[in-house]
Amino acid sequence: MVAIHCHHWAVAWEDVVDRGGRSTHPEYVAADARVDNRTNLLIAEYTAIRAVVAQKSSASHALVGAYLTVVAVILGFVVANRADPRLLITVPILSAVCGITILRRRRDREVAHRYVREVLRPIAVQCSGDDRIFLWEEFYARHKDARSMRYEFGLQLVFPLSAAAALVATLPLLASIGDWLAWLAGLSFLVMLIVTYVLQNRDHLGRFVGGVRVVCRTVVRWRRGRG
Repeated sequence: MVAIHCHHWAVAWEDVVDRGGRSTHPEYVAADARVDNRTNLLIAEYTAIRAVVAQKSSASHALVGAYLTVVAVILGFVVANRADPRLLITVPILSAVCGITILRRRRDREVAHRYVREVLRPIAVQCSGDDRIFLWEEFYARHKDARSMRYEFGLQLVFPLSAAAALVATLPLLASIGDWLAWLAGLSFLVMLIVTYVLQNRDHLGRFVGGVRVVCRTVVRWRRGRG
């Protein structure tokens, strides 16, 4: 009877300690499997988002190259082949389509970065218990230097500047109502591009204007000090 009681006690103890750890207990095995599944899904979603961001960035750069190529071809026709200079009216339309497309892709990339930072990262921290993961977006934004900002800003200015130059160049050549209607259509596309650009870059433009104000105040104080 004592032997049977000891046997049952040993079996109960082995159920508690589970012969070498909790990892082989059915409940813990199921829990670990759920954690592994969440981790795999998290990594897969993060990888897919990073792939989409990289694809949109590459497509934006390719679109800029294609736009510059088309503009160069149009200029070549006008300058070298003596084509009608009013052909330049098509440039604002192309610039608006390409520029708005690139701005939309940039907004998609920013949304993807924010999703990783605000949704995926808390889940990853909860799964791993380590808050040092998925920090690339914050690290890049914190260490993004002024040179890359100027490059991105200049890249976006290619479209409105080229469109404005084309409209200014064709303005003295307008001779008919059709020419004026085409020119006004190009102007409307340019205005639409500029409005979209301002709305998309409100934060950057606000910081730029604030920096200009600080510089102007510093110059005014310096001139007053010298006077």
